[in-house]
Amino acid sequence: MNDKTWTWAFVGIFYDDIERTVAACHACDVKALELHPQNVSGFRDAEIDALRQRLADAGITVSSFHLPFLAADDIASFYETTRRAAVEHMTQWIKVAGRLGARVGVQHPTVNRDPAQENGLDRYFAQLYRSLEEMLPAARDAGVVIGLENMTPGESGGGRFFSEAAHISQFAREFDDPQVGFVYDTGHALISAGPQALEILEAMGERVAAWHLADNAGDRDSHLAPGRGAVDWDGVFRFAARIGFSGPVTMETAPWGPGPDYALETWQNSVREMDELVRRALAG
Repeated sequence: MNDKTWTWAFVGIFYDDIERTVAACHACDVKALELHPQNVSGFRDAEIDALRQRLADAGITVSSFHLPFLAADDIASFYETTRRAAVEHMTQWIKVAGRLGARVGVQHPTVNRDPAQENGLDRYFAQLYRSLEEMLPAARDAGVVIGLENMTPGESGGGRFFSEAAHISQFAREFDDPQVGFVYDTGHALISAGPQALEILEAMGERVAAWHLADNAGDRDSHLAPGRGAVDWDGVFRFAARIGFSGPVTMETAPWGPGPDYALETWQNSVREMDELVRRALAG
C-alpha cells in the first residue's frame, strides 16, 4: 500500500484575528490554509501583501482560496449579463488569490440548484466553457489553478450540474487545460452519489487539485468531523495515495468552520483522528 504523500490544511476561520489562526496552525503543526473572501474583505493590495508575509513568517502558506459563490456568482448562468458579471467578479478574486500565493482557486461551476438534464445539460457546459476561457488569462497571470468543485445534488431529487460523475467525466473529456482542475468535496459527493461517491473522485482522476474533507450521514451537508459519518475514508485516502497527491489537503470540518471557540486540544485531537483514519486506510 502507498504511503501518505500529502499534508493538512485548515480553513482560515478567524476572519478578523490572524494571530489566533496562526496559533491554531502551530499547535497542530499545520502549515497551510484555505482562505475565503471574508478573510480579506475590504483589504487593499498592501494589506493583502502584509497578510501573506505574516503567514509566511509563521511558516504558513495559502494553499487555496475559495472564490465567491453567492447567487450572483453563477459562471454557468444562461443569462449572459449575469454570467459576464460573475466572470468579472471571479477574475478580480483570482487576482487576490494569486497575490496571496494560492495555488488553487476553488470554483463552484454553478450556483443553480435545478436538475441539469431538465434544463439542458449542454447549455450548462457551453456557458461554463465560455466563462472558463474568459477567466483563464487572469488565472495564468496569477499562477492559480481554477479548481471546479463537485456540487451537492440540488433540488427536486437531485441532478444538479456538476453533482454527478457523468458531468465530471464529460468535462474532463471536453476541456483539457492544465490551468483547470477539480476539487473533491467528500461531503458533497456522499449526498449526491451515496455508495457511488468514489465514482466522482475517479472521474476527476489525477486532475484533483484540492480537497474538502467533511463527513455526513448522506442526508445533508452537515460538515461532521471525518469518521463520524458515512464517507468511505479508506477509499478517499487510498485514492490520494495512489495518485501521489503531494499538496495540502483541506479539513473543512468543525472545529475548522465558523462556530464555537474550540480549545486548542480539540483541534489537535481532530488532526490526530485524521492521521489515524489515514493510517488505517493505507495499512488495509
